[in-house]
Amino acid sequence: MVLPLLSDLVAARSPSREEGPAADLIEAWLQGKGDVRRSDRNVAMIRSAGPGPVLMLCSHHDTVPATASWTRNPWEPTVEAGRMYGLGANDAKGCLSAMAVACATANIRRDGKEEKLPTLPKIDTAIIGEPTGLEVAVAQNGMLILDCVNRGRAGHAARPHLADNPIPAMARDILAVDALVVDRMHPTAGRTSHAVTVAKAGDRHNVIPDEARWTIDLRTTASYTHAELIALIQGVVKAEVQVRSERFHPVETPLQAAVLGAALRARPQARTFASPTLSDWAHLGAMPAIKWGPGLSEVSHTADEWVELAMVEQAVGAY
Repeated sequence: MVLPLLSDLVAARSPSREEGPAADLIEAWLQGKGDVRRSDRNVAMIRSAGPGPVLMLCSHHDTVPATASWTRNPWEPTVEAGRMYGLGANDAKGCLSAMAVACATANIRRDGKEEKLPTLPKIDTAIIGEPTGLEVAVAQNGMLILDCVNRGRAGHAARPHLADNPIPAMARDILAVDALVVDRMHPTAGRTSHAVTVAKAGDRHNVIPDEARWTIDLRTTASYTHAELIALIQGVVKAEVQVRSERFHPVETPLQAAVLGAALRARPQARTFASPTLSDWAHLGAMPAIKWGPGLSEVSHTADEWVELAMVEQAVGAY
């Protein structure tokens, strides 16, 4: 049941903000299997056995765009040597397919009759479907994006002494950030990481620019507040530091959380770890949750993306 659904989902093009066809497919597949709700491109199915804690299985059906590096048709799912190739197969349609089948087939009926709920229930705990190799992420880093500007004075390249070139200042600042040690260790997530990912200045060879712009991507742990990290960066650079985004904070689930215990009973061989990448978990705040799914994170966003089919099938049983 899960592999045909996965194949159909891979064939449904769903780049971010254009997920309509995939949402239509999911909605149609879920019909008759539970209480199905649709809001724009989001689809939910509710199955209730009466009062008790509510578990949400949550994954996404959007994908990154296909790049020119693909050697296959990204939207033609193909199976070779136990792998399904296709855009989104790993991130995260394998997770989504396994969650849909698990939710649709789980034995959670009461007295042979499913309850219809007038509103969406309050969620108590969640499993976020992302490729983790079926290992269990108990923590997830936050994200802080800083835009930095070194300002100078424009001038002709033939008369650099009459200008103030911001590029050397940017270079010195980037080296200072690269050498910065963010040393507080988090017991699960380790150190906050930081990397300069964009640097731009000028657009003509014969003009000294009046500013240089560059960006720092920090993946944060609970060992520092975002305000502390901003202050650390400001302390080592001459540039003006502007906050582009700081809304995604690190999250962590207590080791005694019921959802974690259930996952480890379902898959005793799984290890727990902290995930450096973002997911929908970032929107859940303090709710106990785990990130757990088939596929490998390092395969996400790569050309000729693939997922191991045996792992997708194992995920159905685990969920």
